[in-house]
Amino acid sequence: MANEWNREKLLEFSGSFLVSRILITAAELDLFSKLARGPRSAEDICATEDWDPRGLKILMDALASQGVLLKSDTGKYQLPEPLDQLLTRDGEDTILPMLLHRGQMWQSWSHLTGIVKTGENPNLMEIGSRSREDTEKFICAMHAIGSKMAQVIADSVDLSGFKRMLDVGGASGTYTVAFLKRVPQMTATVFDLPQVMDMARTRLTEAGMIERVTLVGGDYKTDPLPKGHDLALLSAVIHSNGREENRRLYGKVHEALEPGGMILIRDHFLDDSRTQPPDGAVFAVNMLVATRSGTSYTFNEVRDDLRLAGFQDIGLIRQGTRMDQLVSAYK
Repeated sequence: MANEWNREKLLEFSGSFLVSRILITAAELDLFSKLARGPRSAEDICATEDWDPRGLKILMDALASQGVLLKSDTGKYQLPEPLDQLLTRDGEDTILPMLLHRGQMWQSWSHLTGIVKTGENPNLMEIGSRSREDTEKFICAMHAIGSKMAQVIADSVDLSGFKRMLDVGGASGTYTVAFLKRVPQMTATVFDLPQVMDMARTRLTEAGMIERVTLVGGDYKTDPLPKGHDLALLSAVIHSNGREENRRLYGKVHEALEPGGMILIRDHFLDDSRTQPPDGAVFAVNMLVATRSGTSYTFNEVRDDLRLAGFQDIGLIRQGTRMDQLVSAYK
């Protein structure tokens, strides 16, 4: 890859944050929702929001330059129809919560140089240390980005023989819903922090799944996991932890599973060079700036730690580049 770089590409790479910051700022202003009902001028929006017309106009012109907005000859801005479902608060397929989460990530990533120098992180974003409001925003972001992938993951695994799933760190139940849709006879337990349970109850009720799910509040780092399951899911969980924390977690999952039960882990799994897939290597940096000890792990590291916990028949059963890789193992 190094021999593909040149002066122009390096400059483009170093400046790619400019366009992303413009999009994040528009999301933080909820600008796209304000345009959902039709074209508006910058002056019209500023009259109701008490914003600076010069600043908003420059921002909207930049968005129009990228095709995110359309600008008329009369100076009115419009959100193109395909984007109204993606960028507005009430859009059917909205990614707005994820854009807002990336605004929070922006703050953490701004400390990267100092973290690399000192190893100290002044701005941890671990779920247990977030306010209730920030926790809800984070979980909404994870649902927005994960709802479609959850069904893809569920469809990629033979789940026909399983009866009771344990979704560890299951948040609002995005993956639980996908798995229960796939296997009508399955029931599930969602285990996550107590402050998350109301969100899980709401989402599972809306999905018509609440009668098939038991909600258990707790912290997998300090509490035992509910027993009596033949399938356990760790979806985007292990990258937040240090390796020793994951070893303890695997041990708890092993105890919670019935004999012959399966653990299924969704995450990035790097090769032994720790550079492939690239998204996994970049995501490790996100864990560096957001957590005390999290990172992206190699498959061999995960395999060895699962073995220590007593699991066998460990395999990487799905390849991918977008945190859609899967490891399975059996008790």
